[in-house]
Amino acid sequence: MNFITKQTQAEISMLMIAFIWGTSFVVVKNTLSDISPFTFLGLRFLLAFFIIYILAYKAFRNINVSTITRGCLLGFFLLFGYGTQTVGLQYTTSSNAGFITSLSVVLVPLVQSFTVGPVPSRNLILCVAAAGAGILLIVFPYQNIYLNWGDLLMLFCAVGFALQMFFVGLYSPEHNPVAITGIQLLFVGLSCSIIGIFSENWPHYFTPLAVISILVTSLLATSLAFFTQMVMQSYTTPTRFALILTAEPLFAAAASYFWAGETFTPQALTGALLIVISMIISIYTRTDRPVINSNI
Repeated sequence: MNFITKQTQAEISMLMIAFIWGTSFVVVKNTLSDISPFTFLGLRFLLAFFIIYILAYKAFRNINVSTITRGCLLGFFLLFGYGTQTVGLQYTTSSNAGFITSLSVVLVPLVQSFTVGPVPSRNLILCVAAAGAGILLIVFPYQNIYLNWGDLLMLFCAVGFALQMFFVGLYSPEHNPVAITGIQLLFVGLSCSIIGIFSENWPHYFTPLAVISILVTSLLATSLAFFTQMVMQSYTTPTRFALILTAEPLFAAAASYFWAGETFTPQALTGALLIVISMIISIYTRTDRPVINSNI
């Protein structure tokens, strides 16, 4: 007898994905001492694309122009998000990166309100205010009003991911999800590779840490995460699905504490709690479509 339902399996799987995404902040931050940001991203996303293409090549047969153009648009926002995030990781802590990046969940319904309506609700406005207060508590230490460059880039990253998630909700029902996601990954991989070639130095050799990080983020945090999300999200509700993903910044903070020795002040802990609460409330505010996390 099977005592574990499909819904439970789906939610456990997504919790594992949230763990992979959360802990990847520490992995990537440590790797950036051995390889430049855009070179790393180019290799990561190109490898992820080829893995998906090999596993689901039939989805790319007879791909049309609309899927390519819209996939490239989504890829542009994904590029903006990952580019600012990875560069920003050089200048801030991985725990800060995890919590600030997670604001994209709060920003998605805000983007929707200002584009296709309706007018932002009171709950949504409170969510944004709480999240903003949480950011201030995290990034501004006591008696210090200096904004860390890395934290500022993480704010841009959250905006990029929010725009990508919003347009995924608009376009994904019209296209094969594997094909349009593959186009996004290929766009990011090629764009980052070009940027890396002209603005960064190609490493003389790849350290074991760099190789492991590229493989882990490509195989687990991108390819496996996408396939798991695609298969499992139909077995649970959008709200429960999104609530599970709010664990991602918590995993990022835990990994930062145990693996990188990062700690939170009481002020920063209060800020982190405000961000998580705002995420949960914003998820319940969204009743239009499933939440699609962009940290694939």
